[in-house]
Amino acid sequence: MKKLFILLLFFSISLSSNDNIVVVISMDGVRHDFPQLSQMGGFEYIQAEGLSASSLVPVYQSTTFPSHVSMATGVTPDKHGILHNSFYDVNRGTYSYSPDASWIESEPVWAILERNNIKTATYFWVGSETDWNGTQITYSKSPFDGEISEKIKIKQILEWIDLEQNLRPRLIMSWWQGTDTISHKKGSSDPEIVDQLKKQDKLLLQLIREISDRNIWNKVTLLVVSDHGISDISNYINLKKVLNKNSIDARLSVGPAVAHIFLENLNEIETTKRLLKKEAGLSVWKKTNLPSEYNMIHEHRTGDLIVTTEAPNMIVNWNSSNPPKGMHGYNPKLNKEMEGIFFALGKGVSNLNIKSVHQLDIAPTILSLLNIKVPDYMSGNVIELNE
Repeated sequence: MKKLFILLLFFSISLSSNDNIVVVISMDGVRHDFPQLSQMGGFEYIQAEGLSASSLVPVYQSTTFPSHVSMATGVTPDKHGILHNSFYDVNRGTYSYSPDASWIESEPVWAILERNNIKTATYFWVGSETDWNGTQITYSKSPFDGEISEKIKIKQILEWIDLEQNLRPRLIMSWWQGTDTISHKKGSSDPEIVDQLKKQDKLLLQLIREISDRNIWNKVTLLVVSDHGISDISNYINLKKVLNKNSIDARLSVGPAVAHIFLENLNEIETTKRLLKKEAGLSVWKKTNLPSEYNMIHEHRTGDLIVTTEAPNMIVNWNSSNPPKGMHGYNPKLNKEMEGIFFALGKGVSNLNIKSVHQLDIAPTILSLLNIKVPDYMSGNVIELNE
């Protein structure tokens, strides 16, 4: 009888652990201090009932594609290969906002879970639209459409949660609009940011209430993150113009804070470096002496020269009469405004305020919540969500 009881207890625990659901919502561009601008919705609810971190520290470059892939893989951009939203690969050519997961060189968390017979779902997440190394997500929405409302995404998330257990995904990840578009256009302190944030906050509360109405917080853990923050910009450095003026023949891979220069003639590397260092606001590195802590040295995707800058500067390769007033991508070790948000609610989560966590911690935390061993190669740590 005792053996039967132990067997039933073990079976019960196994069923419970196999029923956990992790929902990850990424709000694009929501800076760590923005939630205090909207204290009437989901943020307020989580702060009262769940866990709030001081911030979520992004990878460098702190832009949408590297950040989302780092959160999904637990490794830095030099290891997963997505150095920016667009970049140049000397073997494959140009990558630009591509849905093709074959560019990602480290296994995303959904692929790890699918290999362990755990169903996953994404409603827009970088790299999730195609299979990774032959592993396909069970449920994925494509192609990406930034105009699809969060209400539609919430409806689909709930439909996935409502599926029978044998069909239900146990990891659901979704990209939300956040405040990115308006903060690029208007800067970090425009009143429209508050309006947009309140809309997102209200939708977050709707999702929380829908989960509450189903009485399933005993098996659902909700993580709310963002990919980066935002800084105000007032100075635009046209790198292409500088190179053309001095007859330097090169291919440029330009991000707002980091540019990679692939020279046609490597004999010009020292001349080009000296030339660019004369430009105010720029730091210039050869690939061979770029600080390793930047985590952007990739065999085929790092330029011969790497140019970096910090806000309020922005590197461009164009002239515009209406340039952005807000930008990100800068070194998070030098610019706290690059930091995003991290909140958690539900199963395994205590009501806590904790110090800053890192984007590299997201994938290990997801795996831990779903009782899957965290691979040794992942750079992050499992976030302690409870006391």
